[in-house]
Amino acid sequence: MPMLTKVVRAGYSTPWRGTKHRMVVACALAVLAGAGCGRPTSGYDELMTEGLSEYENQRYAEAIAMFKNAAEADRERPEPSYYTGLAFLKMADKQFREDDLPGALRYCDRALSTFDAAVGAFPGYSRAQQAKADALVLKGKHKDALEVATWAASYVGPQAKMHIFKARQFAQAGEIDKAELYFKQAVSVEPENPAAYAELGLFYMRCGNDAEAVKALQKAHAMRPGSPGVVAALARLGASPAYTTPQPPARP
Repeated sequence: MPMLTKVVRAGYSTPWRGTKHRMVVACALAVLAGAGCGRPTSGYDELMTEGLSEYENQRYAEAIAMFKNAAEADRERPEPSYYTGLAFLKMADKQFREDDLPGALRYCDRALSTFDAAVGAFPGYSRAQQAKADALVLKGKHKDALEVATWAASYVGPQAKMHIFKARQFAQAGEIDKAELYFKQAVSVEPENPAAYAELGLFYMRCGNDAEAVKALQKAHAMRPGSPGVVAALARLGASPAYTTPQPPARP
């Protein structure tokens, strides 16, 4: 049998079969190289690792970028959306502590959206479901704080307003002790103004000092019941609106 006939019968003379053979060989080489012929899981893992590293180092914008790239690498995995939501919550908390309440609310909304995406990708993903519940609570807290701040800004007098303005500047610069001093001075110059106490309470909320926040907000409510957002803020802190006048220490 001529050599040409043998080659034709073996199936290597047609262009399609030759192309198919080369594809099989290329795929096999890729497997040996560790890349595989399926989804690019190695790229996904690397992106997630880098994203988590950025997250741990509090570089949340960079972490979100990595998580979004990981989501593009594998659209069926819920983890990128989940960790993106966590990063947005961290950014919301930062805005809250820096007295940017509208910014905090925006980041809460973004977190909720990404948690929904995680649950959509994997409906049984309980971590995303719990994170969404936590985000809703945090959003409510920020919304109540914004309502209090909006009311206080319009109700506080000019002297206290100047001190509050300086206090916020120090708070945004991270100088918490000076910020606390100026918030207290705002109360001292207008001791009968409930808005000054409300501002002091919000400051303590942002600092995580719930006990002092409750005292100041209760004082604001006692002076002006029905102050916008104050009762709701107290409820989220687990306190009632009732204010108890501090008693002097008993004599020995």
